[in-house]
Amino acid sequence: RQANQADKNAALGAMAAFGTTDFREDLQKITVLTLVIHGDSDGIVPFEGSGARTHAAIAGSDLHVVKGGPHGINVSHANEFNAALLAFLDK
Repeated sequence: RQANQADKNAALGAMAAFGTTDFREDLQKITVLTLVIHGDSDGIVPFEGSGARTHAAIAGSDLHVVKGGPHGINVSHANEFNAALLAFLDK
């Protein structure tokens, strides 16, 4: 439903840019506390190719893996997502 509210040209442009931009060097420059939270059942952005690699690239980052979590864990697993985020923010 939300996708229908977005400008289709802008959405396609954002998807193209995101899909072709290499952030790996930038991730290594992050020096602030960082939480990587990802579902292990994400069929759109698989954990192994994104969450695990992001965590490995950001020195000292925290990792929270949501078991059975698909893409959109902030909605599908809202309680776990929010609890992990709040615990991280309390550090």
